[in-house]
Amino acid sequence: MPDGGSRAGYLIMLAGYSGTFSPIWWNSKKIRRVVRSTLAAETLARAEGIDASIFICSLLGELVYGKPEANLFPIVCFTDCKSLHDVLKSPKFVSEKRLRLEISGIKEQLQKGQVKRVEWISSDLQLADCLTKKGAANNELRKALHSGVLTT
Repeated sequence: MPDGGSRAGYLIMLAGYSGTFSPIWWNSKKIRRVVRSTLAAETLARAEGIDASIFICSLLGELVYGKPEANLFPIVCFTDCKSLHDVLKSPKFVSEKRLRLEISGIKEQLQKGQVKRVEWISSDLQLADCLTKKGAANNELRKALHSGVLTT
């Protein structure tokens, strides 16, 4: 951002096994604190997206099954940040202590099954890129919204 801050953006979609989907929620905003790296910005955005996903899944569980349990709907996250994907699969720690807490929280959600998996995708397939980067192409997002089908 022009003032040196970073943006967080995410999309939450309800998707079927066939790839059809409906967008449920999206967010794009300035990150509350100054971060030192792309990994930190991506991690904070991912953590916020996961929190929102768990909340929405709990609501859906209550509406559909009468139980406010997020685990009834599998949460799959996609990231184009290879370093975030790798650190979530690694037992190694990152050097930034505050970031360790966020990463540990995501790892715990993966272990508990609140999040089924975090997958890496290439940046040109990342639908949320246009929510965070000025001038980022929105073609893939527009195409997905128009067709109602996810290709990843």
